[in-house]
Amino acid sequence: MQTLVFEGTMTALTSISHIGDSHGVNSKLRREKVIQPNGSVEEIPIISGNALRGILRDRGMLHMLKLLGYGVNDETGEVKGLSLSAFYFLFSGGALTKDLGNRGLDVDEARRWRGLIPLVAVFGGAMGNQIMPGKAKIGKAIPICTETAHIIPERYLGGVDSVWELCQEEAYTRRDDEKNDNLRQLITPEVRGLLEMDASAKRAKAGTKDDVEGETGQKQQMRYYVETLAAGSRLYWEISLDDVTDLEREAFFVTLAEFSRFPYIGGKSSVGHGKVSIKFDNWIEIDSRVTNGKELSFGIGNLYQKHLQERGDEIRELINGLA
Repeated sequence: MQTLVFEGTMTALTSISHIGDSHGVNSKLRREKVIQPNGSVEEIPIISGNALRGILRDRGMLHMLKLLGYGVNDETGEVKGLSLSAFYFLFSGGALTKDLGNRGLDVDEARRWRGLIPLVAVFGGAMGNQIMPGKAKIGKAIPICTETAHIIPERYLGGVDSVWELCQEEAYTRRDDEKNDNLRQLITPEVRGLLEMDASAKRAKAGTKDDVEGETGQKQQMRYYVETLAAGSRLYWEISLDDVTDLEREAFFVTLAEFSRFPYIGGKSSVGHGKVSIKFDNWIEIDSRVTNGKELSFGIGNLYQKHLQERGDEIRELINGLA
C-alpha cells in the first residue's frame, strides 16, 4: 500500500460559477473566511472540496457501471438500471440506517464491498449502521491571489493579484418566448385565446394600446446576475490518497481520466461556465485541449479494467442485492 499526495493548479478556461448565497436576482460566489497575516479577515471565493469530490465520484461510478453493462444498451435500447438504494450509495455515498435488511453491515461485508468496488474504498460511503471512510482526501480549489498567498506553496504564486481582480459579475436575461409571435403559435389555440383575452382586458384597464409587461401567462422575462471567477484564474488544488492499493490507485486515476473528458466544475456548465484544465506536479495533466492519450504521463487502467472484467459477475451480484 502507498500514500500519495499531489499538488497542482487548476486554470479556468471559462469563467467559474460556484454559487453560495443568492439575494434576489444576484447570486454570489461561495465564500470562506481567510485570516490574513496582519490579523484581519477576508471572505474569499473558494471552490468546495465537497463539490469537487462529488464530481469525481459521479464520473468514476458512471464509468464503472457502463463497463458492467448498466444504463442504456446502444444496440437494443434496453435499460439495465439500479435500485434506488444502490444508486444513492454509489453516487451519493448512501446514508446511515438502523439496519440493512434486518441486519447490520459487518466488518467482513464492508471489506467485501471495498475489495470488489475499489471506488467505494476510495470515496467511502454509509451503509446500514456503518460508515466506510474513503481514502481520498479531495482538497478545496483555492484561488491563487494576494489574500491566499500565505496559505499556498510559494512555488505556485508568481505574480498574483487581489482576488477581487479575478471576480466579475455576469448579467443574464431570460426572454419571455410567449411574446414571440412565431413561437406563440405552438401554444394550443384554446390557451392562446385565453392569454390574448387576458392581455386585452389588462390593456383596457391600463388605458393603453401597448402590451403590458408580464400581463399574460406566468412571468418569464427577467434579468439576473451571477458572480464568477474570470477565465484565466488559477487555483491551487491538493489531493491525497491514503494507504491505497495499486488497484485503488488505478481506479482513481481512471476516474481523473474520465473527468478530463468533460472537465467542468461548479454550476451553469450548460451555458459555458466552469471549464478547467488541471496540472498536477510530476503526475498527470488533465486538459481538454490536448488529445486523449497525451493527457496522461503514463499508461493506466489495465489492472482496474482487468479487475472489472474478471470480477464483474460478483460486482453485479453485490450491486443488485442492494434493494
